[in-house]
Amino acid sequence: MIIWENFPYNQVMTSSHDSSLPNPLMSEVLAVAQPLVQWMIKSGIGYNEFALALKPLFLSMAEQELHALDQKTSDSAISLLSGLHRKDVRAFRQKSEQHVQSIQNNRAQWSKPSSVNQVFTRWLSSSLSQSLPFQGAQDSFEALAQSVSKDVHPRALLKEMARLGLVKEQGEGVHLIKDGFIPGTHQRQARELLSASVADHLSAGIHNIHQAESPKFLEQSVFANELSRESVDQLHALSKRLWARVLKEMVQAASVLCEQDAGCTDPHRFRLGLFAFDAPELPSPPKGDPDE
Repeated sequence: MIIWENFPYNQVMTSSHDSSLPNPLMSEVLAVAQPLVQWMIKSGIGYNEFALALKPLFLSMAEQELHALDQKTSDSAISLLSGLHRKDVRAFRQKSEQHVQSIQNNRAQWSKPSSVNQVFTRWLSSSLSQSLPFQGAQDSFEALAQSVSKDVHPRALLKEMARLGLVKEQGEGVHLIKDGFIPGTHQRQARELLSASVADHLSAGIHNIHQAESPKFLEQSVFANELSRESVDQLHALSKRLWARVLKEMVQAASVLCEQDAGCTDPHRFRLGLFAFDAPELPSPPKGDPDE
């Protein structure tokens, strides 16, 4: 079965809910949280540590929501909206601003691609050969590096890309040896890239659910099941070919626009992502007795 998942964002979710009943949103939240909890357990973060870190975050997000609703941000109002005890609200109120500001600063920093990432992406999306001379006014690694940044020496960028296993230097030439910028699984940058990408993806979907009038972000997918392992492998290969086309066209357009908008007074950031995932299907639940 193949499904184009064009999510129904034509309704705005409301906060009216009987607190004595289980929140109907909880099942969806837990589905999103499951891989996050798995990541934390693999990384040595336990429940108590995470719960403590969440308190100032819940407090700050409740404050922001009250501001958006033009309501007073009293301790009682924040406690009611966030579910935190009033003593926690008082204890964390000042700390929450610093805590959330730190998260936002980190997220903004992670959203800025490194010079290495930019050089690698431009190379992949260009019509340049996979083997380039190091020096040269054009069609060289030096020219490519300087098109991204004149603050970092091309030789330093080359050394870092070689360390990451993205390129190999042979004689006077530089050879591209990977088709995607994927830092080592234990490197901090890999975690930062994952966090920034997933946070923006989730933000796009939540925006679409809660904003009835404003333009919607692109946030759709295609789902297929009852596939063999061989068919899944074919779809993965197709996904990579499609992404290569999207990457080339998007980077070319974005490069022109970035140069055009340099120094603009109201800067925005933009992210376009694509992911593919496969897993064994869960067995269907047993059907009940039709006579029951």
